[in-house]
Amino acid sequence: MPPVYRKFMKNTILSLMVACFGLAMVHTADAAEKITHEQIEEVMKKGFKAKLHNDLAANKEVLAKYAQWLAAYKPEKGDAASWKAKTGAIVAAIKAGDQAGLNKAANCKACHNVHK
Repeated sequence: MPPVYRKFMKNTILSLMVACFGLAMVHTADAAEKITHEQIEEVMKKGFKAKLHNDLAANKEVLAKYAQWLAAYKPEKGDAASWKAKTGAIVAAIKAGDQAGLNKAANCKACHNVHK
């Protein structure tokens, strides 16, 4: 096989590998941004109905994950700015370790009246 042909094949294979890796990364990023309704139901049942938010110190890791899901979710009903403000307050309280702030922000009725 001539050296020019080898170099061409090597560059072609390398280019294909880079392109496939790039596509895989884009697909992964899109999947991470799409929060499902089932995930939000998990947040409500396992987080808020189970009262995990009442003990922020013991449940901070799980609550942080749930808050991240809430903030990334796009509700079918209600104003996007309202959703961002309400979920932003939850995220901020969890990050700050502010139990009183989380108790105030985790007002189920305030969100459900507007977004459910």
